[in-house]
Amino acid sequence: MHVSQIVGDQRNSKLFWRLIIAIFAFTRNHVNSSEDDNDYFTSINGLETLMNTEQTLLIDLKDYVFKAKQQINLLEKEISKIAREHDLASQNLENYLANPVNAYKLMKRLYVDWEMYEEQIAEVINFFKLMDERRKNFHFPQLEDFEESAIALVRLQETYQLTVPEIAAGKLNGIKYGYDMTWTDCLVLGRQLFHMEAYNQTKFWLQESVKRLQQEPDKLELLPSDFLQEPTEHLVRLGDTDTALQLYKIIAKHNEDDKGSFKIKEMIQSSETLPYAGSDNGYIWETKYHKTAEFNIYGKICRGEVTKTPREQRDLRCFYVYENNKFSRLAPFKVEELNLDPEVKIFHNILTDETIEIIKKFASPHLVRSTVFSKTGNGRAKHNYRISKNAWLTYDSHPSLLRMLRDLHDITGLDTMCSEPLQVANYGLGGHYEPHVDFFADPLQYPTHLPRVAGNRISTAIFYLSDVEQGGATAFPYLKLAVKPLKGSVLFWYNLHRSLDGDYRTRHGACPVLKGSKWIGNVWTHEGGQELIRPCALHQDHEISLPYVTAK
Repeated sequence: MHVSQIVGDQRNSKLFWRLIIAIFAFTRNHVNSSEDDNDYFTSINGLETLMNTEQTLLIDLKDYVFKAKQQINLLEKEISKIAREHDLASQNLENYLANPVNAYKLMKRLYVDWEMYEEQIAEVINFFKLMDERRKNFHFPQLEDFEESAIALVRLQETYQLTVPEIAAGKLNGIKYGYDMTWTDCLVLGRQLFHMEAYNQTKFWLQESVKRLQQEPDKLELLPSDFLQEPTEHLVRLGDTDTALQLYKIIAKHNEDDKGSFKIKEMIQSSETLPYAGSDNGYIWETKYHKTAEFNIYGKICRGEVTKTPREQRDLRCFYVYENNKFSRLAPFKVEELNLDPEVKIFHNILTDETIEIIKKFASPHLVRSTVFSKTGNGRAKHNYRISKNAWLTYDSHPSLLRMLRDLHDITGLDTMCSEPLQVANYGLGGHYEPHVDFFADPLQYPTHLPRVAGNRISTAIFYLSDVEQGGATAFPYLKLAVKPLKGSVLFWYNLHRSLDGDYRTRHGACPVLKGSKWIGNVWTHEGGQELIRPCALHQDHEISLPYVTAK
């Protein structure tokens, strides 16, 4: 590389930023080769790990830029010296070279100095080597993380009916958080969504990118001239020729050779029907369930558009419980009824902050991607309708966990020793769990490897280990109920009728987390050992929930 190619005012700035883009493109292209499979997007805990990685890379990059500036200053001085020699030589080249001192200096520069210049520039290669070391020893996202983060934004946008300009401005439900997205953030997201066949969303994000680029067009100077060609072609294919024309004019103004923009101009002027224009076939990650009435109601409940009427709430009450433990008479438990049939209650002020921190500390090192039972019958599998990480803790691992179980017994009267280990979950970017039931529809799925745990899950208790600023409610589509996480409280309901048939009215889901980190602890207590505590009724009582078995 010739020294004069890396100096100069605007030209030097463009080359420097192209170098930075190349560095991160190099990093990105190597990320996917990692054998690490941590699914960082599934939990805030995982995202914190990536933040630590970026902090280290930022320090590396700052150090490199500092050294690069010193090198450029040194090279500019050398260029000035050489330029003066060439100016002198241009007056009379033969006379200049006839001077043995000048001849020696020329030899010395070409044999010694230029090698030194190359070594200075070779620091770029050293930076690449450093990045290789970082990839071996630090955590980097994979392609799935990158794609799922884009899907999460779309999920949040549609669940909470947010507009693209709002999200790009850092506003969530009217509240401003942090910094705006840049025009390049919007553009890259639009390109991602196009390749995921989310064509309508592609159009909105590219439109927002163009609007932001027009407000600060000088920023284009730092990027390669062909950076905007692909998204412009996407806009043409999507039938948005107006925005494509705006982008074409920007490209034509900054594109030095104009070859790419000429192709785009032909596309815009063509009257040919393009394959993606007007496409509205949904997204490649959508299923038939996302178009059902049940899922539509679930979204409305998450947004707070559907709630119980005053008439439906009139028989609900709050009361104290102390019957199952004599000590509780001195400090009774606070219980709030949320639904009578099926029973859904919330127990207030159960966990202390100290206990919560202990649980999170024990669980954090063991968090793995949450799974669901595979529909193919091949055990458990990952699926994007459940985005979180979880860990299982035995109650005897700490006295605080045993106290949790004891308190649950004292409130409900159930034999909580017939419970599965505590499942601790942390929800990440747009983390959610679409509507499902907690009981097992197939007896073959009953856990048989746990002592004292027999039969189906008779009840669910969700211990809320954090508040959530926005979103993250536990929503029951058939009960018109959304329970916002309240740190230290416990949400409780029965999954089974007294006949021990599954109660499909308890179908519930975790609304996407819009802002915050959602931590919960799940305790599933089983029917074995509860015969005298919650006995069967004299008549079948499960028919009432049968209409909800296949209701969609």
